Amino acid sequence: MVLTLVGRIGSDPTNKECCSFWELLALSARDMVLQGAIEEEKFNLFNIPNYFPSPEEVKLVIQSEGSFTINQLETFHVNWDGSDPKGDANSVTDKLRSSHYMANILRAVSEPLLANHFGQEMMDRLYARFRERIAEYAFKEKSELTNLVISVTKVEKSNS
Repeated sequence: MVLTLVGRIGSDPTNKECCSFWELLALSARDMVLQGAIEEEKFNLFNIPNYFPSPEEVKLVIQSEGSFTINQLETFHVNWDGSDPKGDANSVTDKLRSSHYMANILRAVSEPLLANHFGQEMMDRLYARFRERIAEYAFKEKSELTNLVISVTKVEKSNS
């Protein structure tokens, strides 16, 4: 079996290498609280639990569970929009296009949860602000994700 998941290289789970796009979405929602469009209490009660494991953590979980043998575990970086980070996507137009694309990806994942909690009527405003924040971020920081690719084989159980 081959698994691919978003992870991180470093050991610190609070490092921005893995979580910055979720932070940008939270900051966008906070902007709407400050504008009075979202109730502060609702904002404070909302949480999207997620975790981006390191390769070492993935190895430890798989090995301690015992049902699989790890054949290979590799890491690689991709831009938030899925393009190659070594490619030539550094122009203003490419960064804006990439930011818009990433905002739409995260909207597809998160909008049902956010709309259920905050109401559908403000989603367009929230994601417009999110696109702006992503674009601002992309001009200052790397907009990359670390993907972990793990190949495992099921351990054969003996019938002894």
